[in-house]
Amino acid sequence: MEMSMIEKVQEHLAKAGLIAVIRAKNMEAAEEAIERLIDKGITAIEITYTTPGASLLIEKLAKKDGILVGAGTVIESRQAREAAAAGAKFIVSPGFSGELADEIESLHTFFIPGVITPSEIMEAVSKGFRILKLFPGGTSGISYMKNLAGPFPNIRFIPTGGIHPGEVEKWLDAGALAVGVGSQLDKVSEEDLQHILNRKVKQK
Repeated sequence: MEMSMIEKVQEHLAKAGLIAVIRAKNMEAAEEAIERLIDKGITAIEITYTTPGASLLIEKLAKKDGILVGAGTVIESRQAREAAAAGAKFIVSPGFSGELADEIESLHTFFIPGVITPSEIMEAVSKGFRILKLFPGGTSGISYMKNLAGPFPNIRFIPTGGIHPGEVEKWLDAGALAVGVGSQLDKVSEEDLQHILNRKVKQK
């Protein structure tokens, strides 16, 4: 059976393992960062809506072959509609909102809501979500995500926020579907980044 578009997006994110989160003060800075990361081999990019011109950046990036572009820090329905219209293949929010989830469902775009507490996870699960953003991942830590696997064995997390590129492999080995990393990626050499991208995830 042929995979749906949303299933293809999930597969791309899992294969990429690393999502570059772009948060910049202006469009020019964002575009420069994006080009540097693509040159280093990044294939999954999340452009946050705190970045000026986010929709335009998404529209430009959506035209590049081999690049999966998504929208991040989406907290309003208007932003979600703009992101989907611009070509975002996935939409990420810092928290969970049932109203936003309903809006994005109508857009037929892969939505990854943010959670941090068991109560938030339960609410998201009640809405049918099985892939969630763990935010802030760096603050909660790998052990916290592992502990959540006890009561929520069927949930896959994408930890984001305050995570150093050197920790990506540890998060993936601990069961994360993918890991979101922000500005620190710019400081990683192409060689080190390739090592992360080509990592061999331990078999569970």
